[in-house]
Amino acid sequence: MMKKSKIIKLGLIYSIFTFCLLTKAYGQDNNLSLVSPAGEDAVISYFHQFPDSPDGKKLVFTIFKPNKKMDVVVKDLATEQFFTINTVNGSQRHVGTYAIWIDNETLAYNSNQDNIIYVHNIYSGELDQYEGSQLSDYSAVNNKILFKSTGNEEEEKHVYELDLNIKTVSSLININDVKHLAEEMGTKIPLEGWNFDHPYWSPNAQRIMFQIKAKIKSKRGVTKKREAYYLFANADGSNIRFMGPKPMHIQWWDNESIFGFETGNNIHHLNRHDLFGKIIEDDVAGHGNHGSISPDRQWIVTDNWYQSDPIQVFLYRKGSVNPTKVLFQQPNVVNGKNFWDVHSHIHPAFSRDGKKVYFNGMAQDGLSKVWCYDLTQIMDGE
Repeated sequence: MMKKSKIIKLGLIYSIFTFCLLTKAYGQDNNLSLVSPAGEDAVISYFHQFPDSPDGKKLVFTIFKPNKKMDVVVKDLATEQFFTINTVNGSQRHVGTYAIWIDNETLAYNSNQDNIIYVHNIYSGELDQYEGSQLSDYSAVNNKILFKSTGNEEEEKHVYELDLNIKTVSSLININDVKHLAEEMGTKIPLEGWNFDHPYWSPNAQRIMFQIKAKIKSKRGVTKKREAYYLFANADGSNIRFMGPKPMHIQWWDNESIFGFETGNNIHHLNRHDLFGKIIEDDVAGHGNHGSISPDRQWIVTDNWYQSDPIQVFLYRKGSVNPTKVLFQQPNVVNGKNFWDVHSHIHPAFSRDGKKVYFNGMAQDGLSKVWCYDLTQIMDGE
């Protein structure tokens, strides 16, 4: 509970000194601020997923602790106090605990080691647990959470819906419901090598988009071949359809289209596609990797492509392939640690009001931090 949880006490002088060192070293401006605790190793969950609460008053992120533990931490943005809500087992560098706001008082997050989803009222302390499951990204709408099962047998592979309104879990799609699309998808990998990933609600919760990851492994368990396909279905799991050619790191643009970055060349511009892969708007933004769209759909924030050096965060005006601003820049290697080898990602995301951008980035200690860039001056200067 926030009132009783241990507050992470930070030395104010140390924090200010550390931040000054970081901003000076990276050559950033005064609109950039460090929002996670100095000296800690922290990440927000996923790109294009709001890390701030619906009322914009709190921020959630994960702090990695020794012995494969992760703290779920909430920051009060008015008082700048940090509250450790829970500690779970595991260490998922990519997304941490996958923390998702359900409402202003409730978080969902998971342990990738124990395969448990927690639904936690951070004020009352009420904590529900759902075993044998894993959260994915951007998967909570109308108090309903989409998640994937973790079983290895065909009958265990499902996309589930957790309805928090009535606290029930139901299967929407089983892996056998998809197998008839194998030829259309173009895969010859046997069904036993298929698994679900990334189930997303459309913004109006009338459709589900999900990924099929198909793999062939050697007798020693080494992956010899891997393929990935996106499909969509009605909200109840019916009428499953293959989405056709897809860009990289896709998300819903609106209820009828998606966006992502092209992979067929080294330019990697952001395009908008219909649900069957056809480009309906090209060059929505320039070079990028993981993209987030502002709530008014007029701005795009993204990082640059894998293995880039330096690593940068770009802000684009919709329809421009030239960035309006480079919000953040860091070397590939910091304090002897290679950003890409650590397997953390920048994962930029707009705030609910579209006036800030949150993202991950390494500091001079070589640890990941959560940063915030205030866009007010840019927006006011239009």
